[in-house]
Amino acid sequence: MPADSVFAGERYKQNMAILHKFAEGPMPRIHKNVWQWEMSTAHICFIENIERTYAYAVWATENNDLGNFLGFAEIAIVQICKHHQFEEDKIYPFFAKHSGIDPWSKNVAEHHTFSTPLELLWLYLRHSRETLSPPPKPVTSPVPTPPEEILSLDRSQAPLLDFNKPFDPYAMRRHMDSFMDILTQHLTDEIDTLTPEIMTHFPQEKDKELRKMMEEHFKAYDPAWFLCSAFTTVDITLLKEIIPLPFLVRRVLVPFILGPKYSGFWLYSKYPQNLTWAGTA
Repeated sequence: MPADSVFAGERYKQNMAILHKFAEGPMPRIHKNVWQWEMSTAHICFIENIERTYAYAVWATENNDLGNFLGFAEIAIVQICKHHQFEEDKIYPFFAKHSGIDPWSKNVAEHHTFSTPLELLWLYLRHSRETLSPPPKPVTSPVPTPPEEILSLDRSQAPLLDFNKPFDPYAMRRHMDSFMDILTQHLTDEIDTLTPEIMTHFPQEKDKELRKMMEEHFKAYDPAWFLCSAFTTVDITLLKEIIPLPFLVRRVLVPFILGPKYSGFWLYSKYPQNLTWAGTA
């Protein structure tokens, strides 16, 4: 990691330390306690995948593995874009409606302080993979096509990203340096709006209802990228706690049927060994 990288900075390290503190220990079982732990855990996963995108960009370019790297990188960015969109559309309005308080609207406002450079990075990664020569395998990106409001973004707002030239890992890093501190700060500050004291206002029966909505939302994604990405992002012990799956799904379906479809992507993940028989034990 370059010494002048945003990921080497003190602000980044301090924010990650805070998130890790809130994600300590086993998953809480009381609904008012789980949100702060769960969201901290999710945020760590998002940030670490983005950091790996930054870290491996040059290596992938020099080793002619951009097809796999850009596939992994796009998934890393899509996950956080989709996460924030679902918060805005469903989670925070549902919290506010059924809690009688609304400390969450500021979270949505903060999204817009970094959403444009983040979404333009999504477009850049996707475009860079689509224009590789020879074409990558698989050719088509597994993630959903960006919505029109993202496709129509003014690309001049990301002057470091040249869509008319081949992928430039150094330009991508400089672009990421311009907004990652803001994004990481938001992901840390957001945890303060999910404390047990705040979430005690959110009724347990509504918590169960929201979690069913979340489950349906996640099921809409192709598991060949969504589940495999989750599998390779966290330690298997934690994975079994946050995504409890039937034995055959965890040990056979995901690693041996879904995993091979984009197997090269997951080599950039933190725990690629989780897509093996031994790794899923």
